[in-house]
Amino acid sequence: MSRLEYRLASLALRVFGLLFSLLPIVPDRVVLASPRTSRLEGNLAHIHAALLARDPGLRPVVLVETYAYGLRGKIAYFARMVRGMYYLRTARLFVVDNAYLPVHVAPHRRGTTVVQVWHAASAIKRFGMDTVRPPEEPERTFLHRYYDAVLVSSEAVRGVYAAGLRTPVERVLALGIPRTDFFFDEAALAAARGRLLDAYPVLRGRRVVLHAPTLRGRGSDKVSAAELDPVALRARLPQDVALILKPHPNVLTASLPTGGYDVLVDPAEDMNELLALTDILVTDYSSAVFEFALLRRPMVLLIGDLAEYSRDPGVCVDFATGMVGAQVTDTDGVAAAILADAFDLSGYDAFLAHHMAACDGRAAERFVDHFAADLGVRSGPSSRA
Repeated sequence: MSRLEYRLASLALRVFGLLFSLLPIVPDRVVLASPRTSRLEGNLAHIHAALLARDPGLRPVVLVETYAYGLRGKIAYFARMVRGMYYLRTARLFVVDNAYLPVHVAPHRRGTTVVQVWHAASAIKRFGMDTVRPPEEPERTFLHRYYDAVLVSSEAVRGVYAAGLRTPVERVLALGIPRTDFFFDEAALAAARGRLLDAYPVLRGRRVVLHAPTLRGRGSDKVSAAELDPVALRARLPQDVALILKPHPNVLTASLPTGGYDVLVDPAEDMNELLALTDILVTDYSSAVFEFALLRRPMVLLIGDLAEYSRDPGVCVDFATGMVGAQVTDTDGVAAAILADAFDLSGYDAFLAHHMAACDGRAAERFVDHFAADLGVRSGPSSRA
């Protein structure tokens, strides 16, 4: 977004916000909004389920509005942001899982509570307003303002999120990450494995190695990490090991080298469900390491560019002393770690105690408990007509 685009959009949204503020706040209106995906998923999906479990008559408003590049896409996105501003100005509770423009252009009404349930658990890399190289303008001015509360996975990471999301640390709450409740639900784990094996039958009876690379670059220039040679890795692995790729949803699949993989997973597949099927995770700086650690399964971290990555965007974890998994620098290292199958899992308990202490299977329930007064949610069957 250019400076001119931001100035025009923010001015228009503030005007619409003033007009919408003439309307009454709807006492039981809760809005779940994301600019990340085109469907309800992750933390917002788990919060949605917990709200309906508490009060089946509640009707949360769901706004899933992915950003688009190009003039036509930007105009359509702005129209969706006007709708988002209407709901922001008339809701009792507004929950987001990423930056959301209507929230940041101006303070919201006192009767509304805005909660950020960030899409990543804990933090490997510095993010938001706390990167080594700060965001460019106009993002530096408007991003991550006016949150009333931010959810995190443990007390130990509250300061990281306070800095990254420009929120006073006392408003950063270690209530746990709602989507991690999945890892404590054996029935849900089994159902996810069954569904994925039905969708990808080539994986049946094989050990699954999931490659989930993260991004490099910013904005429309984002690309996937390219350190792994999947053809060379596939040649080193036995046939009873399946190598699958989960592309990052913000990277065009057509731009990725896909040779060597047994399965190219739909980028829209739920990452946590894929982790349920995964025996070994291969990644770099993905927050999936925190969630996968909850399963106490081995992982390989391909971090040949650690020095560069530490300079931009920066890291929050000391990889020498505070990280789990086998750390390698190239494809040969990945292959050697998988073939040796001598993973040391002894550090997982301390790692989880630091980064994921509030993730115990009840995070979504705690969210509803904590914000019940703001929601008007009732326990038990609903009497709403």
